[in-house]
Amino acid sequence: MKEFIFTWSIRNIGYSWHKTGETIYSPAFTAVPIQNSVWNLQLNPRGSIDDDYLSLFLQRSVDNGPEELSVNFELSCLSSEKSPLYSHFFPESDQYFKRKTSFGHPRFLRRHEVFVQRKSLYMPRDTLTVRCRMWKDEGDISESGKIFGLTCLEIERILSVDNIKPRIGKEHTVCIHSELQNKELISISLSYYEYTIGVKINPTNVENIKYSILKLSFVKKIDRKIFCEHRSSCLGSPVRETWRLNVVKHLDIENEDSGENDVELLSEFTYSTGQETKTLEKDFPFSPRSSELVSKYINSCISSENLSDCPRISQDLWNLYAEHVLCDLELKTETSSFFVHKIVLCARSPVFLAMLSRDMKEKRNECIDIEDIMDDILKKFLFFLYTDTFEDLEWEAVIGLYYAADKYHVERLKILCSSFLLKNIDVENVCELLLLADRHHDSDFKRRVEDFILQNDEKIFSSSIWKQFVCEQSLLSAMTMLLKYDKERVQTEFQPWEAVWLMSIDFYRFFLLAFQNRQRVCEVNGRLNVPLKFIKRALQKTPLHDTLV
Repeated sequence: MKEFIFTWSIRNIGYSWHKTGETIYSPAFTAVPIQNSVWNLQLNPRGSIDDDYLSLFLQRSVDNGPEELSVNFELSCLSSEKSPLYSHFFPESDQYFKRKTSFGHPRFLRRHEVFVQRKSLYMPRDTLTVRCRMWKDEGDISESGKIFGLTCLEIERILSVDNIKPRIGKEHTVCIHSELQNKELISISLSYYEYTIGVKINPTNVENIKYSILKLSFVKKIDRKIFCEHRSSCLGSPVRETWRLNVVKHLDIENEDSGENDVELLSEFTYSTGQETKTLEKDFPFSPRSSELVSKYINSCISSENLSDCPRISQDLWNLYAEHVLCDLELKTETSSFFVHKIVLCARSPVFLAMLSRDMKEKRNECIDIEDIMDDILKKFLFFLYTDTFEDLEWEAVIGLYYAADKYHVERLKILCSSFLLKNIDVENVCELLLLADRHHDSDFKRRVEDFILQNDEKIFSSSIWKQFVCEQSLLSAMTMLLKYDKERVQTEFQPWEAVWLMSIDFYRFFLLAFQNRQRVCEVNGRLNVPLKFIKRALQKTPLHDTLV
């Protein structure tokens, strides 16, 4: 069967500013095999009529083809490997396309599934890819054809790193400045209290911003751990906000000289400019796999000996580093110095880019102190930055590289490290990986570790390593074990109010408190008194009972 296929990718889809009823239009494409008709796809990120759904339509544009056209078509969402994740078929007999008419589905996919539940599948690198296949039952189209379209929702990402030292009564102001607009967009005021940090978000020049996400991360310098993180998104221009962040367990705000109070504030502000760019690319007509064949043909014409004598760009870049040629930045650990090139670090890491493109001490001194990464790990990290090569490494080295990749936002290395760790996961190291994924807020990594735990639950939950983990990480272990708790079983074995509460985070926290303190009656969030006998009954029906009791 011959068919025509249009594949459309929407880059930065997570920053779409389009409200319900507002549309992103694909580039117009000509389906030459279907009587030279002209078409486009229409995507409503927040639905055409219902903001819980994405809407997707195929529209016929103004063209010189027949007055009416009937055609089978299928609309699909694709994975990063271009395989269909979800498809909907529209038979030829159900629709006749006149010019400027469209057919599709107003409730094509739930937004929650695409943007939250299965985000890593539907939106790799924040890019949504949809496909339209078109064919006819009778009068077969003359030839197959493929066209690829790209729409990019333009954004600006602003990263900054500020050193702060929280102290009661002290205030600190951070400004977010746009290089694109050459003006300040937002000022962030920090106030320090006995148990909390107050954050005031003050927009200044945000009239042209369509959608934005602001994320603040507080990192202890002493151990490089993120101890507090907050994220806020806004459809439309950002508004004034006040946050109150709890830090009582992490900082000694009353003690000015405490090393616990040496903190880095990582600010990440990303916003949509409201601009779109569109491009079309035609596939080679002679083969669906033409680009692969062309590549093989070119390689077959080259002598392997001649090619091997020519170094790759990665080798040339590494030689510049190894021979200290034109180095312009020093990375300084406690025991060594590494001389590197700013342009390489900035190209590979948005954190280094923020440090070296703003008027910060690292830029002025041409030196960055790195006290939390060992020399051998830093060298391997630099090797990856220069060569994009992930060598066969030992377990501890990969753990260290994962930490460095997360700290400096080198996403490719982070993915490679997590893949290596997951390939080598077992009962002995699963607790270490669960804690690692949780501390670094890596939801996809954590989900895959949890899947392994649930597949091997009896062996893991009965191990001495897990029992020790329960003692040291009670809440994390509890939440993990309760993943096995079947929702249907909860709903059938408990009263409705009990079932709702059991599936909430309140239960995870509450039963630990009740068990540890042996309270007969406990209060939940100041509202609900729950007898201890209910907790015992709940515990007996969960996988936690055998481990904790």
